[in-house]
Amino acid sequence: MSAIAAVNSSATSAVASLLSNAASAAIAGGTSAGAAKADQATSSASGNPVDIVDLSDHAKQTLARAKTEQVAAGKLSDLVQSLQSSGSKNPASKPKSDDGSSLFDKLIAQPQTSDKTTWEAGSKYGDASISDADLTTELKGSFLQQADAYDKQGLQPEVGQALRDAVNTGTLKFQKASDIPDLNFHSTVTYSGVPGGLQGGGVATDQHPTGATKVAIDQGTAIAAWTADRGDVYITW
Repeated sequence: MSAIAAVNSSATSAVASLLSNAASAAIAGGTSAGAAKADQATSSASGNPVDIVDLSDHAKQTLARAKTEQVAAGKLSDLVQSLQSSGSKNPASKPKSDDGSSLFDKLIAQPQTSDKTTWEAGSKYGDASISDADLTTELKGSFLQQADAYDKQGLQPEVGQALRDAVNTGTLKFQKASDIPDLNFHSTVTYSGVPGGLQGGGVATDQHPTGATKVAIDQGTAIAAWTADRGDVYITW
């Protein structure tokens, strides 16, 4: 508050100084003009009005400077009012032009977070950089088979249809299985052939979901699976 008070005091002093200078300049201009044309004023007082007043160059310059200083004083006055209103409790007096910058400052001050997951491939031939859209396309056949399985299991028709819709609209959400509480899903990948070879392999999965996670899987609103590109994943829609 002390900083605001200092700024307001300085700005007010500046305004007072400019207004004083402007007033002095205007008076000086008027005095110069009167002295230069005393004969015309005398003629007017004697009953012969004068319609044209010819100002000297010095008087014109003085008046022009006074006008400029008055404009500057007006701007400083607006600044003082803005500074005073910023410290008051009345939001209506705050300039509207400040609303956008204030919002921008608040956004900048907020920590920026990202929900981008760092994936690791689940096999030697996997691609951890694959996008959600490409992974959905790659596994589309498996997802549609799972939707058909929901129908055969006797679940409501909308359960399988919801999965089909999510696949077609690209709205599946992929999460690391290790990040899901109570999922307890793990996989083991083995390879056959010469050491380091890719001739063949197998995947064994082990899962023991509990709580809400188990309910979601049983009701057909989530899937736990191993993928070559992202390893163990938990998929919802």
